[in-house]
Amino acid sequence: MKSQANSTPLAIVHYDEIALKGGNRADFERQLVRNLNDMLKARGLPLRARNARGRIFIEAREAGAALPDDWRERLRAALSLFPGVAYFGFTEVAEKSMEALEALAPVFVERLLGHTFRVSARRVDKRFPLNSTEIERAFAAAVFRAAPDGALKAAMRGFRRALQVEVLEHAIIAYVKEPGIGGLAVGSSGRAVPLLSAGFDSPVATFLMMKRGVKAHPVHFHSMPLVSDEALEAAKDLARRLSDFQGRLTLALVPVLPIQEHIREHAPERLRIVLLRRSFMRLACAYAAEIGALALITGESVGQVASQTLENMRAIDAAATLPVLRPLCGMNKREIIDLARKIGTERTSARPCDDTCSLFLPRRPETKAKLEAVLAAEEKLDLAALEEEALGGRALAHFIFGEEREKREN
Repeated sequence: MKSQANSTPLAIVHYDEIALKGGNRADFERQLVRNLNDMLKARGLPLRARNARGRIFIEAREAGAALPDDWRERLRAALSLFPGVAYFGFTEVAEKSMEALEALAPVFVERLLGHTFRVSARRVDKRFPLNSTEIERAFAAAVFRAAPDGALKAAMRGFRRALQVEVLEHAIIAYVKEPGIGGLAVGSSGRAVPLLSAGFDSPVATFLMMKRGVKAHPVHFHSMPLVSDEALEAAKDLARRLSDFQGRLTLALVPVLPIQEHIREHAPERLRIVLLRRSFMRLACAYAAEIGALALITGESVGQVASQTLENMRAIDAAATLPVLRPLCGMNKREIIDLARKIGTERTSARPCDDTCSLFLPRRPETKAKLEAVLAAEEKLDLAALEEEALGGRALAHFIFGEEREKREN
C-alpha cells in the first residue's frame, strides 16, 4: 500500500555548526542542501530538500506523488549518519491553531512511551496568539490526555525524547527529534586524499574528516598479483560504504609491488616499512596535485603499533609536500572499532586478508627511525621511475551512495 504525500514538509533537518559560520553561512547551507538532494535522488526517493529559515525541509518532489512504504526507514538510515545533520524528525502538520495542534497529540504517544520527554516550542510567526511557553504547556497537556494514565513522564532535564513544535507562517509542525552526527556538509572544506587500507583505522579516519566537511578522494595501494585480491576488494567495499556519507567518490587503486620488491632488495631491512610509507606519501601527494586536493588523511594512532611512533611519523611525513591529517592520533583501538561499528565499516575491515605493508615485513622493524638515516638509505634507491609507473598504472573505481557506477583503467 502506498502512502500519499502533499506539499507540506514530511521531514525536517537541523544543523548546528553551520549556523556559526557568519558571512559564509549561506555557502555551507547550500552545500548541505545539494548533498541531501543528491542522496535523495541516488536512493530513488521522490523527495527534495529545500532551505527555509535556518532549517531544511524534506518534502515530496511533486505534490500528491506516491511514496514507497519504507521511505521513513530509508530516510532515517541515511540522515542518522549524514555529515552536517545535527538532528532531524518526521513531521506532523496542522493548521495554524492550538486546537489543530492538540489534535495531533495522539500521534506522538506511541513514539514517547517508555521514555521521559520534553516539549519545546518555537514561534516563528509572532502573530500566533500563544507564546512559546504557553504552546509547550498546552501541547504537553494534550499529549498526557491522549496517553494511558501513568504511561508518560515529562522531564525538563535528562529527558530521552524531545518533542518539538514550530509555528510557521502557514502551519504548525510537530516532530520528535532524532540525533544526527553533526559536523559540516561534505565538500564545504575542500578535498583531501585518504590512504585507504583494508583495515579498521583509515576508513574511520576518512569518515571523521568527511564529518569536518572534507571531500575524500581515497587511494589504495595494492600488491597484486603476488597477493590475493581480497584486500583490494575490501578497500572497494569500504569505499562503497564511505560513499553513503559523501555521495560521489572515486577510489584510486595503485599497484606498488615493483616498489616493494625494489625496497626489499636494496634497502636495510629495518627501514623497509618507513621507506615504503614515504613512497606512499609521494604517490598520494602526486595524485592530490592532479585532482586539486590540499591534504592527505591517514589512520595512524600514536603508539598503537610499534611502527606508529612520533619518530617514524616524522620520518614518513618529511616525504609529503602536503599536510597530513591524522584524526585518530589520540584514539585507542577499541574506540576506533566502536566507531567503525557505528558507521558500518567494521565487518569489512575485520575480513582476513593480506595487508600491503605486511608483505616483506622485516622481523624487527625500526620504531625510532632517524630522518638522516632514512634519507641516506633512500638516496641509494631508484624509486622515481617506479613511482611514476605505479601512478600511471592506477585503476579508478567510482561510487555514488553505495553503488559502483564505473571502473576503468588509465
